[in-house]
Amino acid sequence: MFAPKLETIWVRGCWGLKRIPATSNSCPMVDCEKEWWEKLEWDGHHPSLFKTCHSKHYKKAQLSGCASGAPWWAACG
Repeated sequence: MFAPKLETIWVRGCWGLKRIPATSNSCPMVDCEKEWWEKLEWDGHHPSLFKTCHSKHYKKAQLSGCASGAPWWAACG
């Protein structure tokens, strides 16, 4: 994927996202978790083509359900 006009990318909790698009002459800002950035896969372009700003918040364990044992999409009550 190629995104020549890309300026800023905000990523939070998208742990399945493995790649970000290449850019041309711009140097977009990527605001993301540090662990996510370090696990990205690069398709012929280099991480130095981006400015990074790492979130102060880090990946937390995701809940798989409520305390009652109900699935995450069900209301707990």
